[in-house]
Amino acid sequence: MSFLLESRAPGAGSATAGSSTAGASAVGRVYAKVAEGIISGALPASSFITEGEVAEALSVSRTPVREAFLTLQAHGLLTLFPKKGAVVTAVDDAETAELLQVRVMLETAAVPRLAERPQDIPAVDAELQDLIGVQLDAAAAGDLLTFARADHRFHTRIVDETRNRVIDDMYTRLGPRLERLIHRAASRDPRNLDRLVAEHRVLAGHLRAGDTPSYEIALRQHVEDGHHAHLAP
Repeated sequence: MSFLLESRAPGAGSATAGSSTAGASAVGRVYAKVAEGIISGALPASSFITEGEVAEALSVSRTPVREAFLTLQAHGLLTLFPKKGAVVTAVDDAETAELLQVRVMLETAAVPRLAERPQDIPAVDAELQDLIGVQLDAAAAGDLLTFARADHRFHTRIVDETRNRVIDDMYTRLGPRLERLIHRAASRDPRNLDRLVAEHRVLAGHLRAGDTPSYEIALRQHVEDGHHAHLAP
């Protein structure tokens, strides 16, 4: 639990129980720290954690920890065992392929929608270039968590172009698990960082050109090579 102790601040537990703002902030802080530990691998798969130890480490009551745990379970990062604790979920090859298959399906649904609105492409491309810049900086600093999150935001920005609230909600819930897969791919081999960025540039180029077929081919290759996964046709 040492990764949690880094965020412990003096007086962090001094907020009154009646403060809804403080309560919401505490839930968010617990969620962020535990999710960060799981995504980065600092809290490995099959690790067992309890409300009590997280509450103590972050100087909060058990109530926000309980709420954060429920959200972490909804996002597929924890499995809860009432009155006992929680276990960090493991991701096997089958689940990896399934998650990536959904990601590819949603992203390839978004690209033709954007191609129908060519006036919107420059703004989307500018955001994608900014995220590529974040990835380059993170790679240079060896900050794999920031790299993984920027990688996920790159693909999320494209999925946003479906302009479908149901898809947005689904992709938000899948986000932490996808970030975890990206972090794993990035940490597997440092050379993957340069390759992932280069492939993002290729994808952005196809998007600028409105070349939907080439985008779909490049995306599938990007996902299969980066995660050593074989996706169903």
